[in-house]
Amino acid sequence: MKTLVITLLSFHWLLGQNIIIPHQYTLTLKSNRSNQEFGKTDYRSSQIKSINYLNEFHTLAHIVFNEFMSTQEELDWLKNQEQIIQYQAVYKMFSRGCNPNDSAYLAQYNMEKMKFDEIWCYKTNGISATGDTLVVAAIDNGFSYWLNDILPNIFINRLEIPDNGLDDDFNGYKDDYYGLNAQFFSEGDNHSPDNHGTEVISVIGAKGNNQLGITGTNQNIKILLCSADNSNELVKCYHYFVKMKRDFLNSGGKKGAFIVSSNLSAGFDATFPNDLPLVCQAYDSLGKVGILNSVATVNRNDDIAITGDIPGLCPSDYMICVTNTDRYDNKVTESGYNQIHVDLGACGESIPMIGISGNVIEESGTSFASPHVAGLISLLYQFCPKINNLNKSNPDLAAKAMKDIILACGDDISSLKNITVTGKRINALVALQYLNNYCSDTTIKLDKLLLFNNLTTGELIVKFNPSQFGKYHIQLVDNLGRLLDAWNINFIPDNYNAFQTDISNYAPGVYHVYIEGKGQKWVKSLIKI
Repeated sequence: MKTLVITLLSFHWLLGQNIIIPHQYTLTLKSNRSNQEFGKTDYRSSQIKSINYLNEFHTLAHIVFNEFMSTQEELDWLKNQEQIIQYQAVYKMFSRGCNPNDSAYLAQYNMEKMKFDEIWCYKTNGISATGDTLVVAAIDNGFSYWLNDILPNIFINRLEIPDNGLDDDFNGYKDDYYGLNAQFFSEGDNHSPDNHGTEVISVIGAKGNNQLGITGTNQNIKILLCSADNSNELVKCYHYFVKMKRDFLNSGGKKGAFIVSSNLSAGFDATFPNDLPLVCQAYDSLGKVGILNSVATVNRNDDIAITGDIPGLCPSDYMICVTNTDRYDNKVTESGYNQIHVDLGACGESIPMIGISGNVIEESGTSFASPHVAGLISLLYQFCPKINNLNKSNPDLAAKAMKDIILACGDDISSLKNITVTGKRINALVALQYLNNYCSDTTIKLDKLLLFNNLTTGELIVKFNPSQFGKYHIQLVDNLGRLLDAWNINFIPDNYNAFQTDISNYAPGVYHVYIEGKGQKWVKSLIKI
């Protein structure tokens, strides 16, 4: 039996129907010598099929009536027996395990390793704590979204009439019934079949507990699709997601989609934020409407700050960059790293997924690590009314809060230490427990580290709100990780302590403020122009 103590939250679990075994009852009898003769007369008259005693004193018995007896006849008989003190029907007992019945699930070590199976014990319906349908947005070259194990979890824009060449819901996009194909000037949702994209969305949300294939991180979810092949189409997809989320927020849920996370298992090698500034800026636009974004780093053993990686190097508070770990919690050799830019790891090595034709295949790569993070974000939104309401009232704060939770709550992994921001691999159960603390107003503070860059004077103001008294080590580094300045400062908790420095002499580019102390660390990035 899997147990999780949840306090102060109003969770409403879906209960299965009890199954009563017909004609069977458990009895408590008076304590005397005549119990051995109990029911024998009725046994001979064929009303009773059998009586068996469950303890040595013959005061606890199991009685089975013959099949021709009605329930009312059985109850009347039990009520009329002077020897019976109490009775109850016999119920079938079910295992409290939460593993789904998908045919290939036993091969999905990743779900148990990262404790997704533990969360499924509590809720798997894909509905937020405030009653909204949760949506994960996904970008790839294409998708075989019509497969039996995937189609039930694909987002459908019900306000759009498919294939009529019109923008029926007036969101600026034509025929986006099954999402958007940004690869065509004429738009629409005619996604091309693609093995990689199909695999990625199956990790996020292959339909669970349907006896088919695998289960995704979310057994039930809605995935909003967008097909893209270059940076222009990627920007279009991201702004499509922003529009759909903004429509949801502005209409009170009558239009658009309640998108809480997005996934990109692709990118641009050997590129830097100055090469693709509009791609990097898109993540802030997504974050402002409450979308937290998971991205895969490169599939090479590279320090991405040196070799380049977009979106991994984009300086956004609304993005989580993910590297690849295996079943033994080793960082996969062919996966990127950096202590400032790569946030954490997830299992993406040798895991089952659904391929282009619907068959279960095994693949590896950061492409399949990142969807676990995007899926975890949406999974957590099932549980906490507070963060759901925040996502509607102050969506950017909700995205930042969820990022804090994801980054704070992984398992410490030695192979990721000092080469990623957190040194952790995600742990869904610990994240849920931490989310419970947030919902109970006992821990998590938002915006612990704030940066203000005055472009006129060249002043950089750093505001930091720690949870503990003490000395913290602050570093200012450039995009290659070179140390430019450092300070040791005492901070007071529960108060935004501020200090400033002059960066007017630094060249235009991306810079990072790194704070470490009390066993924790924070990173915040800025662009100097």
